[in-house]
Amino acid sequence: MPPKSKSNGRRSKVVPKPKQIWRVKQPTRNWLELPSDLMLNILQRLGVFDRLENAQKVCTAWRQICKDPAMWRLVYIDRYSSGKDRLRCKDMCKHAVNRSRGQLLDLTVIGFCDNNLLQYVADRSNQLRRLEIVQYYHDESEVWREAFRTLPLLEELSLVETKLVKEDIEAAARHCPLLKTLKLNQKIFKWDGSCEYGSMVVNVLNERALAIGKNLPQLTHLELIGNSITNVGLQAILDGCCHLESLDLRRCLYIDLDGDLGKRCSQQIKYPKFPSGRDSVQGFKYTLFINDSDSDDEYLDYDDAFLDYDDEYSDYDDYTAYHNDGLSEMMAFMDNDGDLSEMMAFMDIFG
Repeated sequence: MPPKSKSNGRRSKVVPKPKQIWRVKQPTRNWLELPSDLMLNILQRLGVFDRLENAQKVCTAWRQICKDPAMWRLVYIDRYSSGKDRLRCKDMCKHAVNRSRGQLLDLTVIGFCDNNLLQYVADRSNQLRRLEIVQYYHDESEVWREAFRTLPLLEELSLVETKLVKEDIEAAARHCPLLKTLKLNQKIFKWDGSCEYGSMVVNVLNERALAIGKNLPQLTHLELIGNSITNVGLQAILDGCCHLESLDLRRCLYIDLDGDLGKRCSQQIKYPKFPSGRDSVQGFKYTLFINDSDSDDEYLDYDDAFLDYDDEYSDYDDYTAYHNDGLSEMMAFMDNDGDLSEMMAFMDIFG
C-alpha cells in the first residue's frame, strides 16, 4: 500500500482575488469647444493689450472671437499700468475702436489722449454712452465742440486734468441731451486774491460753473474736485441744475458754505461732498493726478522709458508674427484637455 502524501489530508489554501475597483472615467472637456458667447465672456476679462497681442494669436477660433464687435463695447487703456509709451497706446486704442465697428459704449483713456485721438474716437463711436479721459494732452482748439456733435447718446463725461471751456459745455448741452453725469476734476487752482481786476478774475473762475448752471439743467451728478468755483458759481449751479442728486465740491477752496448757501446746498443736494482741506478726496481713484507734490512726476512721466516704439508689432491682425511667454502658456494649454475651472483660473492669472 503506497504511503499517503502529507498533503493529501490538507485542504489547499485559496488565495482570494483582489476586489475589483470600478472607476468611472470622467469625461474630458475641451474648452476650445465652449460656446462662442461663453468664450467671448471669458476673453473679455483680458485687457486690450492681451487681447490684441496674445489671445487672438492662439488659434483661429479665438481670432474670430476677438474680431467680434461685442468684444470691444468696453475699452479701458491705462498707459501707466500697461508700461507702454503714448504712441503705442494711441495705436492700440484706435485699433480697438475699429474693431468695435461703431458699437463702442464705454471708453476709458488714461495718460495719452490728445486732439487727434479724441476726434478719431468721436467720428467712429456714435453709440458711446460713457467717456472717461485722464490727463489730456491737447492744444487750444475746438475739438471738443466737434466731438460732441457726433456723441448724441453720451450719458457720462468724466475728465481729470482735462480742460473744458465754456463753449465746450454749451456744445455738450446742444448735442448731448442725455448727459446726466459730468465730472471735471483737477489740481487745486491757486489764487491769493491779490489782483486789481478782482471781479474779472472771479468771473473767469466761475466761467465753467455758470455755463453748467445755464446749459445743463438735466444733470443728476456733478463732480468739481479742485475747481476754482466761488459762491457765485455754486449759486448758478443750484439755481440751474434742479435735478442734481450728488455734488462733489472737495478741494474747491474759494467757496464759503457757512451761510445760507451752505444750508441750501445741504437741503437741495441729496449726496453733497464739501471741501474740508487738501486731503479730503478719500475714495477718489485718481488722487495722484490732482496732487501738487513733486513725487507725482516720478509716476506720471513714463515716456522716457518707452521711447523705442517697435513698428514690428503694429499690425495686430498678423497673429502669427509675435509670441511671448504669455502666449506660450496659452499654447501649452491647447496641447492638453483642460476643464473650465482650469481655464478660468488661467485667465485670472493671465489677466
